[in-house]
Amino acid sequence: MLDVIHDKLLGCLVGGAVGDAVGSFYESGDEGAAVDFEKVFCITDDTQLTLATCEAIVKNRELTPDKVATSFLNWYNRGRLRGLGASTLKALRDLQMGAHWGLSGRSGEYAAGNGAAMRIAPLAFVLDVPNERQLIRDICRITHKNEEAYVGALCILYLLHDRLADSDTDDDELMKKLIAEMPDTKVRDHLILLQEAAPETISSAGKLVGTSGYVASSVPFAIFAALQLRQLGFRQVITEIIQCGGDTDTNASLAGQIMGTAIGFKNLPPDVLTVFNKIEESSYILELGNQIRR
Repeated sequence: MLDVIHDKLLGCLVGGAVGDAVGSFYESGDEGAAVDFEKVFCITDDTQLTLATCEAIVKNRELTPDKVATSFLNWYNRGRLRGLGASTLKALRDLQMGAHWGLSGRSGEYAAGNGAAMRIAPLAFVLDVPNERQLIRDICRITHKNEEAYVGALCILYLLHDRLADSDTDDDELMKKLIAEMPDTKVRDHLILLQEAAPETISSAGKLVGTSGYVASSVPFAIFAALQLRQLGFRQVITEIIQCGGDTDTNASLAGQIMGTAIGFKNLPPDVLTVFNKIEESSYILELGNQIRR
């Protein structure tokens, strides 16, 4: 029998993988086009780097950025990463050449993508998130040496941390709590904008803050979309995210991680599990999730 945290961990990994797989199929497609969940989908770097993070957790008693970087490099050297962003790709090439993780990858405005946020979720299940910000920052900096990228990842972890507590906090209060914990950044500004404007639809939220891979657009948009779970259901949230265009795989993956954590693996809808079971790596995803909770 699954304990609550284990159930939410599996829900996070499965939900994220489904969002990534479906979203990647429609990336660069026509906005507003119908989304078919009956196809066979493939995961991309969003899920693959999340799994590499899981492997680092499973193989090491103490998690460090060096060990996470080594896991990323192992996946890269074995040709297991698909669709890498520019900042992550540069970091992996630097690591391959022997660079220290603290010196690899991009810095400054060119590192303000969502590539750290998309892979950070497993840390919510093994770290004391509020008290281990420096470790979180360092793990983000393996690929993204940028404050916005770090805060975007921190947003995801704080939101998952709340969902792990099985909190009954309503969505508006949850957004207020999240904003209060975040440093002054564009990511935080966009969270405030969404809270104050209170868009009626996911599409309206996308037009307000953007849907690109820029972390200050992607993370607030994905969070807003995920918080529509009660009204729309998992599949419809993913559908509407994809129909907004932009970085569809990462946006859908982030929202999938949040929603999967909120409801847990046991409560994922059958049609979502059907999509997941078509993913080639589905068994390995569950295996890693089970190993983390041993």
